[in-house]
Amino acid sequence: MKHYTVLNENVYQFPVVIDLPHSGTIVPEDIRSSLLGGVCLSNTDWFLPELYDFLPAMGCTTIINHLSRYVVDMNRPLNSARHGDYRKTVVYQENTQGSRLYSSPLDENEINRRVDLYYDPYHQALEKLLREKLKVYPLVLLLDLHSFFLDFGDGGNQDIYLSNRRGVTSSEQTLYGLHESLTAQGYSVIDNANLGGHIINHYRELFGERIEGVMMELRYTKYIADRYFGEEELTDRNEMLFQSAKQKLKEAFMRLPCFQGVNTKQAK
Repeated sequence: MKHYTVLNENVYQFPVVIDLPHSGTIVPEDIRSSLLGGVCLSNTDWFLPELYDFLPAMGCTTIINHLSRYVVDMNRPLNSARHGDYRKTVVYQENTQGSRLYSSPLDENEINRRVDLYYDPYHQALEKLLREKLKVYPLVLLLDLHSFFLDFGDGGNQDIYLSNRRGVTSSEQTLYGLHESLTAQGYSVIDNANLGGHIINHYRELFGERIEGVMMELRYTKYIADRYFGEEELTDRNEMLFQSAKQKLKEAFMRLPCFQGVNTKQAK
């Protein structure tokens, strides 16, 4: 059984691939049983497949990871550290607030097992989507979509963080276009305060300038609920806020050159 879903795999309506690597919540039973009792799998990109469902509905090729980032992080390089800071490890030993997940550190065999079972197939699927799209279009936009509640070091309290790794993974024109579209919807946006993880960088390196990779992080308070978020797992949301955010994001995305000419009423 696949741990990810691909939508519109063979649809080439737009030169775009949407990637949702951190929105999954599934933890296989053999892994869940090894976790310490009461651990909190916080800082997930909650509800993003529902928030952005207008993108595959209008024909965008989309890949959605269903596994929790605490199984294996699809947005980390394979040569990352095996222990330490979650931002630098492919399999976490602690949650993103520093609470231990296991009674003893995972060994190399277990980390490699998760990479083989879950990480590699996801990236093989994403690479195939990009490769097939490049057979049709000379340039493809890879949108790596995330959300957050922990403030980034250099970011202040902006609503949205965008990254092209300071011009490494896309043109400044592409980043600027998304920035301006989001600003027009009333969001405060900052560029490259959080540089993003592995995905946008890896596929730019793999395919060169034919892939334009941009990461986008949306603050929880702008689509889930207007409240303080701590070390917690989420099961509900403010539906009025959620639907308002969806509409604003839809309007913002429709301003991008790759979507010009699309009727927003069709993107439901």
